[in-house]
Order: sequence, then C-alpha cells, then structure tokens
Amino acid sequence: MSENSFLYHVLKDKLPISSEIELHLFDFCNLRCTFCGQDHESKEGMEEIRNKILPVQEFISKNTIDSHIVNIMGGEIFNDEVPDHLFKDYENLATSIHEHAQSLGHQCTFNWVTNLVFKKSHRVENLLTALKSKGISTNLSTSYDFSGRKTSLWKEDLFKENLEKFKTNIYTVGFVMTKPTIQFLLNQNDPYFEYLYGQFPIYFDFYVPEKTARFLMPSDQDMLDAYLFLAKRYPKVSPVKELLTRRENRMTCYSLNKLTLLPSGKEVKCRYLKYETHEFNNPIDYSSNENIVTAHLEENGCLSCEWFERCSFRCFVQADWSTRVKTPDCFFKTFFAEVIGDKNEVQTWN
Repeated sequence: MSENSFLYHVLKDKLPISSEIELHLFDFCNLRCTFCGQDHESKEGMEEIRNKILPVQEFISKNTIDSHIVNIMGGEIFNDEVPDHLFKDYENLATSIHEHAQSLGHQCTFNWVTNLVFKKSHRVENLLTALKSKGISTNLSTSYDFSGRKTSLWKEDLFKENLEKFKTNIYTVGFVMTKPTIQFLLNQNDPYFEYLYGQFPIYFDFYVPEKTARFLMPSDQDMLDAYLFLAKRYPKVSPVKELLTRRENRMTCYSLNKLTLLPSGKEVKCRYLKYETHEFNNPIDYSSNENIVTAHLEENGCLSCEWFERCSFRCFVQADWSTRVKTPDCFFKTFFAEVIGDKNEVQTWN
C-alpha cells in the first residue's frame, strides 16, 4: 500500500507495527480439517522451497517497516512423511531471509505453523536449535479445534505430547472461529480447553471463507455471541484481551502490508482459492485487499465511530462474503457498548 494512498492516511495509526510474510511451502498434510481448502495430497512446492527466498528478500527491501513476522506453513511442514533433507531447506530458507533482513537493519521473527502431529520430534528440535544458535528469533504456532479436526486417538495423543515437549517454544495456540466451533464453545464444556487457557497464549482467529463456507461461515450474531462469551468466561484470550484492556488497538489484519506465497510461487494476499465473482460483494483482487477494506470502512462508518481507536477490525475477506448474515449494527460496536460501556474504561478482569 502506497504511503500516499487514502487508506494509509486514515489508517496510519491503526496499521500493525510489523509486516506479515506468509509462506505456504506445500499442501501435503496428515490431517483433514473441515475449515481448510487445501489439496492435502499435493506435494507441489516441496522441492522448490529455495525459490521463495528471493521474493521475500525483495519484499523486505522495499518495505518501510523494519519488523517482519514470517509465518511458514504447509500442509504440515513437520509431517513424518516429509523427507529429512527438507529440514535443511527450512533452515536455509530462514537463515537467508534473516541475514538479508539484518543487512538492512530489519528484524524477522519466524513462526513455524504446525499441527504438532508428528513422531520425529528430534528433527524439529534440531531445526529450532540450529536457528537459535544463529541468533534467529523462532518459535512454533499451533491450533486446536473443538469441532473441525477429527483425529484418531493416537494423533490426539501426539498433539498433546508434542505440545508439552515444545511448550517453551509455543508462540500461540490458535482457534478458527467457524460456526460449529462457536456453537461448541457456547454449549459444551471442553476440559482440555480449560487446560490450554491456563497454560498457553490463546488466539481466536477469523474464519476466511473456503470451499465449505456454507456450513462454516458464522453469522455476525454468532461472532458477537462468541466475543461476549469470551469476555465473560475467558477474558485473557486474544484478541478479546486487547479489546478489554487497551483504549487503543491496531488492526489485527496484516493484509495492507503482506506477502503471501503459495506452493506454486504465486503471490496473493489472503484469498488462496479461485473464487466465483458472486461470492463477494466487491470485485475480487487477489493482489490487494484495499478495495474491500475501503468498502468495509464506508459501510460501517468506521472513521466516525466512537470506538474507532479501540477497535481492531475484523477479517475483511469474511466481511465481504456476499451471503454473510449481518447484524443491524457492526457487531464490534454492540460488543463495546455491552462490555465496555464507557469507551475510556479499561477492564482488569482476571
């Protein structure tokens, strides 16, 4: 996004302080999550990991921000069926990007996104050790799903075992807020979630529409119900925690300063699939989200909203989905009115 653009002018103080670099190395995976639209049998990109180095270096060189979050994912990058030599490719990928960033006075943090379902944990341990020995900031991010990840008991046990083994390396445990996940959250008791909440940083993320969106897309009322429930029962989960405790928040969406590389090497922002034009309210632009961000701000009157500084905004791709069931007002506005009341109040719930 150009610094001369209208969006940059009005959102300058709302933009994240880091850029995001999202690298999809391949789709090959050992799980079948309902919210994921990838081809889990495909090994495209597996032997071309080095080809992602140059586009990332160019993105960093052109960026006016000197902090970058690099999320590296599959598929499942630590899948036991992945050949050993790929771990050297992973190390070279991170090292090359890190050294280039350092030469420009920039900083990178590398998050390896994994489902933690693997037996060959020594390969992961060796990778993290090698990177840290070079002064590279690196950690793991994983996810847990109430409803969308049907696994056998041994896979579930592997997840829990590796979560403990790599506990000090876990940056976050993410949840994708699909309609079934929200319903489970509101109506069921999951003892393991209670454990996770007390032990790990938790992040509830927006669902980006995929092939099964007609089953998984939450309504705005679903989102409001989930946020109100989390604020009451689990106020330390992000991004709810920040909405409760900070008067000023930056937007959680990085898409206005983001590079996403697919296994094929194609550059996109947030939309990985080939969508039909009727599925969105605005023209589809795979290289930029500026049109849907602008449309959302205008539709909801964000720039004149009393909660503008406190709000972290939503996923703009989800917001533009043509069949999304809306509430009369922006659900964030209703959330703030019910939970905060006075916009200058800071919640200190434990």
